[in-house]
Amino acid sequence: MDILLYTLIVLFAIAIGATSGAGGRAIIKPLFDLIGIDNATVIGMYATIAVFAMCLSSIIKHAKNGVTFDKKILFGLSIGSVVGGILGEMVFKRLTQAVPNHTVTLVQSILLFIVLLSVLLFTQFRYRFPKYHLKHLPTIIVVGMLVGALSVFLGIGGGPLNIIVLVGMMSYTTKESAPYSIAMIFFAQIPKVLKLLTVAPPENFRWALVPLIVIAAILGGHIGTVINHKSTDKQVNRIYAILMTGLLTVCLYNIVSNF
Repeated sequence: MDILLYTLIVLFAIAIGATSGAGGRAIIKPLFDLIGIDNATVIGMYATIAVFAMCLSSIIKHAKNGVTFDKKILFGLSIGSVVGGILGEMVFKRLTQAVPNHTVTLVQSILLFIVLLSVLLFTQFRYRFPKYHLKHLPTIIVVGMLVGALSVFLGIGGGPLNIIVLVGMMSYTTKESAPYSIAMIFFAQIPKVLKLLTVAPPENFRWALVPLIVIAAILGGHIGTVINHKSTDKQVNRIYAILMTGLLTVCLYNIVSNF
């Protein structure tokens, strides 16, 4: 039963994540926490597999649809995200070794609630904020590092924070940000995927879930990319707002239940 539930969550999360640019991990993490079957480490491993498969599927689909990227912005943010992701993983590992799992989940849920609320307020009232267009490569890399570190520590893969950076600092629309965000998430996941391939997983990690997660992620990535291309920017914004509101509700429940 839990295998089917995990698969359906991944399919739903990845489809919505690929549509909005949130990436899926921001949905998978709090929902898997809500179910409470696995600990934070195992949940992170499942989410990494799902998001990496989705990114490959979505990038190929965007490329076929003729999407082009500003290479300086893409690689600057991506390189920064990779470095920041490594730092965030180190902090997360030390925390999981120092405190019980429910405390890790509580800390992540509180920080995630604050981040998601900030993202929701920013995207809904973005026209009231000053617009920037960063062009200095070292600055872009530093911004990517900050996003990558916080995203990996929270276990959300970067999507929501990527959107803030791309909309607020690069002057893209939410719809235009989606393929950039997916590409950034892809690069940020590479060190985590390499670690999965070289380090023995915990005993409660279930390999039987991996093929189902990959299939669900690829299918969800395809569906989400199609929806993104067929939707207007206003529609993508609405989907993003609904997603953030739902995640805030789940995070609030996780905070209360882990106190």
